[in-house]
Amino acid sequence: MKMFLAPTVLAAALALAPAAGAQTLPDYYPKEYSQIVEGSKKENKLVIYSIMAEYNWRPVIEGFKKKYPWIDVQTLDLGSGEVFERFYAEKASGARTGDLMINGAVDKWLQFAGRGELLEYESPEAAKVPDWSKPRKGIYSVSADPMVIVYNKALIPEAQAPKSLADLVKMTSAAPAKYKNKITTYNAGTEAFGLAINWAYVKKNGDKAWDQFAEMAKVVRPEGSAGPMVEKITAGEYMAGYFVSAIVLYPRLNDPARARILGWSFPTDGTPIIIRGMGIPKAATNMNSAKLMLDHIISHEGQVAFGKGGLTPYRADVKDDEVPRYTFSRVAKEAGGEQNLVIVDYDQDIVAKGPEFQAKWKKVFGQN
Repeated sequence: MKMFLAPTVLAAALALAPAAGAQTLPDYYPKEYSQIVEGSKKENKLVIYSIMAEYNWRPVIEGFKKKYPWIDVQTLDLGSGEVFERFYAEKASGARTGDLMINGAVDKWLQFAGRGELLEYESPEAAKVPDWSKPRKGIYSVSADPMVIVYNKALIPEAQAPKSLADLVKMTSAAPAKYKNKITTYNAGTEAFGLAINWAYVKKNGDKAWDQFAEMAKVVRPEGSAGPMVEKITAGEYMAGYFVSAIVLYPRLNDPARARILGWSFPTDGTPIIIRGMGIPKAATNMNSAKLMLDHIISHEGQVAFGKGGLTPYRADVKDDEVPRYTFSRVAKEAGGEQNLVIVDYDQDIVAKGPEFQAKWKKVFGQN
């Protein structure tokens, strides 16, 4: 039997039903946030300059599109230096720039903010995330990703597997000829990403860190990015690497053959944690869409999504069983406690003293 609603009942039902794409915002969001949502409907494609791959982004964009189906999103996977170089070049030529920037290079972010390019946006999610994840006004963190030790289990027996940089120093200094050019790490002398990691490690460990670097320099061949490091460790060209990006390692461990070869650990004498900075340029074309994406990324839902995409969520309300790999709290636990983590913070001194640090690093590692 067919049933029909009276016109007045039908009208009431339609009024109560949510419109397509309508949003139910968290109760702690300000009322005027709806203006940002409405403003985004008048904008074009959201363009994001980042240092993450498509597979990292996929779960995040899927969730974002469910909230804001009218916003098209384009992400570009660029190098650490290229993110800002591209922005500056485009702005200088009057071309459209990226709407949202994501990068782990501390000195580049500080220079960007110092030039007055950064929008000092106050996110309604700001109170929900830790203070260290908001290093400067307008800069938020996408994730808190650990730098780990990786080794080839066929070349280094499990019983001798290094659990710290001190272990690596002890192992390689006992047989420097055996390990010469067989250990790798980021090139801090030329790469902003490597500079930030090494700067923070030295800041925590002082002269002891430089002593360790001096020993490692006898056997290290640096690389510019983590992808080649992991591939060459897998192939046996390198026996091990330190300060290797875990988010590059994790996806490869899904392959059972690689998982049998690759061993890894969180360095117990200091696991560097890269906080991937995120901010909106004042020159952004699609400012409202950029704000919506930034807020989505640091929300609980966005953090879980990036966890599923292979990054490390840092919000305290993200539980271990919500993501396939690690949360920040679990990393801290397995590293022996937060005291063993080295947060790569936004130390203003790196802008002025970074070149001097890099020159010293090059000298120690014989690159002069």
